[in-house]
Amino acid sequence: MATIAEALAIAFDHHESGRLAEAEILYGRILDADPHQATALHLLGVLYGQTDRPRLAAALFVGAIGLVPDNPGLRYDLARVRLTLEDAEGAVAVLRQTAALQPDHTAALFQLALAFRSVGRYGDSLLTLERLLTLQPDGLEARYLADRAVEREGRDLLARGEIGRAVERLTRPVAESVGVPILSAHAAALYRDGKPRDAARLHRGLLVVNPADAMALWNLSLCRFDECDAAAERLARRARALAPQEAEAHAKLGLALAARGRHAEAVACGRAALACDPAHAPSLVNLGALTLRLAEDALALRLADRALRLVPDLAEALAVRGDALVSLDRPREAVDAYRGALRVAPQLVGAHVNLSHLLLRQGDYAAGWLEFEWRWRSEAQAGQRRPFRQPRWDGGGLEGRSILVHAEQGLGDTIQFVRFLEAVLRAAPAHVHLEAQGPLLSLLTHSLDPGRVSVIPRASNFPGVSGLPETDVQIPLMSLAGLFCPNLEAIPVRVPYLSVPEERRGFWQRRLRSDAPDARLRVGLAWAGRPQYHADVIRSMPLSALAPLAAVPGVALFSLQVGEAAEQVARAPFPVIDLSDGPSGMLEAAAAIEGLDLIVAVDTAIAHLAGALARPVWVLLARENDWRWLSGRDDSPWYPTARLFRQTRRGDWSGPVEAAAHALRRLVEESV
Repeated sequence: MATIAEALAIAFDHHESGRLAEAEILYGRILDADPHQATALHLLGVLYGQTDRPRLAAALFVGAIGLVPDNPGLRYDLARVRLTLEDAEGAVAVLRQTAALQPDHTAALFQLALAFRSVGRYGDSLLTLERLLTLQPDGLEARYLADRAVEREGRDLLARGEIGRAVERLTRPVAESVGVPILSAHAAALYRDGKPRDAARLHRGLLVVNPADAMALWNLSLCRFDECDAAAERLARRARALAPQEAEAHAKLGLALAARGRHAEAVACGRAALACDPAHAPSLVNLGALTLRLAEDALALRLADRALRLVPDLAEALAVRGDALVSLDRPREAVDAYRGALRVAPQLVGAHVNLSHLLLRQGDYAAGWLEFEWRWRSEAQAGQRRPFRQPRWDGGGLEGRSILVHAEQGLGDTIQFVRFLEAVLRAAPAHVHLEAQGPLLSLLTHSLDPGRVSVIPRASNFPGVSGLPETDVQIPLMSLAGLFCPNLEAIPVRVPYLSVPEERRGFWQRRLRSDAPDARLRVGLAWAGRPQYHADVIRSMPLSALAPLAAVPGVALFSLQVGEAAEQVARAPFPVIDLSDGPSGMLEAAAAIEGLDLIVAVDTAIAHLAGALARPVWVLLARENDWRWLSGRDDSPWYPTARLFRQTRRGDWSGPVEAAAHALRRLVEESV
């Protein structure tokens, strides 16, 4: 009679040879003889698993484990059966025991990673795969699963805004091959969406892992432009030192230098980038943008077109093409270029903002105001984005509800758009709170009905909202135009809509007559705007450029200028009466304007103030004038008393000033 050992050997031979029925009979006889024969229990369990009897297999494996608890193979086979039975949690428990018994059991680790994944424990799955890859660095299946787990975990963390954890998780050795590209792509998306600070956090995380990552240095330098131009330049120089042969290194340094106003050096970097790679489309785009700043519009267009021949759907090249076409006075083509850029990159903020300005300049208000809302994503408005709790007003009825209308951007913008409060009041609000800049508070308080509108100062922690009244809804002042001004004909043109106290008007009339008793016309001047404004160098002029006005007989010139430019009065080559000791704040400036016969100003708050007071105002405009003055006309639908004098050549003020002087001479003659 055969021993149990001999019977097991015969049964196993049947099993291995595929004679499963014979093997099953022998395993059964062995267990009849010895129910505690662990090997027979194990092998019969394997056979049951092979013949689609997983529940029986699991029962036998459990029995065998009770007899031989330290056998990792038994536990691994039990886990496989539990996975077949869709008992993933049970499989996880058994596989963890298997790995504890045999830490280098790679098959168990792989199955454990799969089991964790099936029950939604993606972090544990990734940790298990990381452990497995230390044992099998070349395991293709494990690497594939690890990459997918990294991708899922990283995207989930980034979607929740957990940037710190995302960097920590995605820069581990197991994650780098997939995690670093995910972080880089997400940083680029954040930057495109106008969130450079969040993008910078990701790039800094990448640099902690690899301080010599030139690409992260380049991109971090971009993110620092608006925070610290000097830091951006230092980062770009470090990146170029690491990769001087790369076009991108020179291109990014060029951008950093351009942000600091060092355009000649920036152009040199752009050319160095193209020397490294003549077909580097981004460098062509950057150089095109730089040449636009140097007023080389035709060259900028050629560079953008070269880039587009290399990469036909390069959104940034289409945007630069649009900018060049605007400067070349080809607005229809420019609109097509901007819209082409936005078809490729719908989140390209600069293209949206520039398109809005172009459409508004053309008088296409329906489309222009819609695009104008993208200003809130632009870096130019970063310092004015605010965390309001109230919903934004949609233009509907306001019966029984209060509204906060908050001024934005400059003083001229507030003066121009405060006219839309009439439309707000027609919605029958319980009350309107108008938050405005400090210099305008007195003027607006006097001009508006205090029973319906409370004029309040900006929040003490602006752009925060500390101390503002609790209202039901809120809206930016300039966004009212998008609700109530779909075309030029809809502009509210009732003027004056601002006013000054009679006592202040009388004071200034007496003062101005006393200062120039024999003048036929008293003319106020404002020749420069706020230097901090990005386009101030284009819109402003030196006082000396207004000399032709001083040559008109019978005219007395008065300075309404404020800021550093007011110091030019002391050095003026012609007589100008300085009022700097008088107008303090916009209410006093308005009262002085009421006492003058004419205002001549560049595009500043003084021009808007004169128009809002219905005083005669001549506005001297640069060739690239702001959108609000439209194009191709010498009047303004915003201000019926305004007359526009435009440059015909960029930077040349002689044309509009001479035209204004000629018109002033005729005005004096008519006043006799």
